[in-house]
Amino acid sequence: MSERSPQKIKKLREQADRLRFFSRSSLYIARTIVLVFCGVMLCLLSFISCARLANLYILVNEGMSLRIECILQDGPKEELDNYFTAECIASDGRLQDTTYQPYTVSSYNYVLDFSHIRVWPWLNTMSVDVLEQADRITGSANSNAVDPDSAPPAWTPIRYRLSIRKVKGSWRIDAITTLTVDPKIDPLPTPDPSRSPLPMVTPTPSPVPTPRLSVVTPTPFL
Repeated sequence: MSERSPQKIKKLREQADRLRFFSRSSLYIARTIVLVFCGVMLCLLSFISCARLANLYILVNEGMSLRIECILQDGPKEELDNYFTAECIASDGRLQDTTYQPYTVSSYNYVLDFSHIRVWPWLNTMSVDVLEQADRITGSANSNAVDPDSAPPAWTPIRYRLSIRKVKGSWRIDAITTLTVDPKIDPLPTPDPSRSPLPMVTPTPSPVPTPRLSVVTPTPFL
């Protein structure tokens, strides 16, 4: 009995080593699978977020540009359905405003600044804050204007919060919430006329070399 006890102990140690190796291998494989899964999910969420961010920029830029065109120049309002939901169009008070109807606006400068973009890849909703500005509005008064010699009034800047959701597989601007009317905007810095510009070095053109002609003496045929 005493002769077999060392063999049994050796076998028990081998079994314990196998179990320890198996448990460590299983833990390593499980950890690797979890890390790979987390990496794939992170890449997938990043791809979805980037795609939605690109859709947001295109939708908001084109939709709000068409919106102000409909307000200032009586643009195609039937195309607003491609960017806004019907509820949003019906509740948009600025689309119903008739301030610019007595005028024919020929041109304007439109600026839309983005801030506080909220994109959730696991939800079908997004939101963004925008500051809408329009200046250099030029045009003439129509015959139904109160003052025939008046110019189109200035545009009031407004900071909005746009809520965007997916409707029947397509993104639409669902709500336009006014945050600030005529917010304080830092003007662009004006150049200082007292500062003279730095002298510019005028490049000296280098002459084009004249190609040299070489005379080739024909070799008579033998």
